Amino acid sequence: MRKMLLGLAIIALAGAAFAQAPADRNANGVGYYVLQIPNPASMAIDGSDADWAWFDPTYVITMDQFRSEQDAPMPDPADMEITAKLAWSAAPENMWYVFVKVHDDTLDIESTDVANPWADDCLNFGWDPTDAPRAGDDGRVNNYAYVIKSPNFLATPETMTNSNWGLEGMRWAAREPNAYAAVASDPPEAVQSPIWTSDTGVDIFYEFKAAVWDRRSVDGAAASDRTILEAGKFIPFLLNVEDGDGPWYFDITIRSSAASAAAYFAGTTLLGLSDYTSPTAVEESTWGRIKNSFGQ
Repeated sequence: MRKMLLGLAIIALAGAAFAQAPADRNANGVGYYVLQIPNPASMAIDGSDADWAWFDPTYVITMDQFRSEQDAPMPDPADMEITAKLAWSAAPENMWYVFVKVHDDTLDIESTDVANPWADDCLNFGWDPTDAPRAGDDGRVNNYAYVIKSPNFLATPETMTNSNWGLEGMRWAAREPNAYAAVASDPPEAVQSPIWTSDTGVDIFYEFKAAVWDRRSVDGAAASDRTILEAGKFIPFLLNVEDGDGPWYFDITIRSSAASAAAYFAGTTLLGLSDYTSPTAVEESTWGRIKNSFGQ
């Protein structure tokens, strides 16, 4: 059943583009979709999803579409539950948007070491527009990653950083006007404490928009090659959720074990407005049916 639905989705949505992304690259066995934003001017990067009401809920990435990067057992839903939304805006803005909600029993943001930004609870993500395996993060390769973390206790507070802080010349790509990020929590006071624990847990919200680059240069945006986001485009993407409170210290990721072993990212396809608003966008199937087939 999954193979049949996958075939329908590939034919209708991605065509030749999906041929670049074998299904075994993705933790959900299919791939992920990025929805075009109807009105980018309405979107505020503030850690609230109040302006995401337009997002079709059938495309929300849920916990069953993630896996442990180390193939460890997944956390109990009482310990951690994740949902993610991926979106994009067309030119002239030409930005990639993400909103992730993590329900966690404990929020741990005690680390002060900005040189190790992925310590404790955070979001790790990146793009690989030319679809090459990871060879480093020096800007001369196409694959690169960032971290979003509550900056309240970092020695050098920055909400978004390169995953390798030592790349001083590349930090421009994680800063305005090339990237905007926010972290919030419910209850709001949770992010004001190095470690927050309660009987009902805490919701952490990560939100960002950022430019995507085919090639970055230490000389900045003007010397770099920006990726043009368009409907139907295939872009490899990495999304990891880090949980710092023991005994769970592993990445929860959207890429498969095969992709992790080969240093590839998962595959995403950008959908235009008509692709996800039309009832026939995926012929006789919908992404909701594809999701329902995961366990079959």
